[in-house]
Amino acid sequence: MKYPKTMFNIGFRAHDFGSFNSASELANVVSEVKSPAVIQLALNKVIPSARKWTQWDEEYISSIRDDLAAKGVSAAVIGCYINPVHPDKDEREQQLQRFKRSLELNKAFGCKVVGTETGSWTPKITYSPETYEEKVFETLLNSIDFMLNQAIKNDAICAIEPVAFPHTMCTVERTVRVLDKFQDEHLKLIFDPINLVPRLGIPELDGSYRAIPSQEAQLNYITTCLDAFKERLCIIHCKDYILNEDGLKKGDLPVTTGVFRWDLFFKELRKRNLYVPILLENHNPKTLKETLATLNKF
Repeated sequence: MKYPKTMFNIGFRAHDFGSFNSASELANVVSEVKSPAVIQLALNKVIPSARKWTQWDEEYISSIRDDLAAKGVSAAVIGCYINPVHPDKDEREQQLQRFKRSLELNKAFGCKVVGTETGSWTPKITYSPETYEEKVFETLLNSIDFMLNQAIKNDAICAIEPVAFPHTMCTVERTVRVLDKFQDEHLKLIFDPINLVPRLGIPELDGSYRAIPSQEAQLNYITTCLDAFKERLCIIHCKDYILNEDGLKKGDLPVTTGVFRWDLFFKELRKRNLYVPILLENHNPKTLKETLATLNKF
């Protein structure tokens, strides 16, 4: 199904539906909510019994794609979330090889886009002040260079996702630095506006913070990001946040249950003709159809 230029293609992160024994079981559940539907597919997360990536081949991955397609479900992005700045060089190389394998099989998946975040200078991607040192940023650039070259070789798209804390590519400015260095169309962004909100929330224009940011502050944040990223966006993640009792961001809420103005965000997307797939994260299965109905009004 092709979506008209006034309508957003809203899909789902597959593993938010749970774990399944097969792609057919996954497709059945997704199609009950929406069909046709697009998903972010992290294969071994959503189907734990699936072959490990070292055993993937075109025939096997094509069978996964066909089982999904039988119910009108397709992948908008292959989730291959690695730590491209892992402090252990050998482990980092192994993870990059996993990303490479997903790129190589993009035609079998029926999806050109393979996505990852940018990691931190710790094995489990936790906070470390070292993450923000220039040497780690250079490591990220080297890893992106490798991933991008593999994407070009396989006519695929390497999609990277900025995250405010504790990741390497943690600000709009750092993201733009990456985009400026690698201007090839095979490198694009997954943009999760909640992930990029700073730990203290969206700042007001005077630098203060409110539990519920003003419309002016939210619009400034949204336009700053979209004006910086422009056509490099290929996927948008959609969830919500609040500030907890310590005044820090709790950013894993279902969309429309927090303080972010998704109506403003959708309006700004339309202004810029940015009609890329929008994938819900951390959704509540019990209220998912109601959530879709609300978003479709924006």
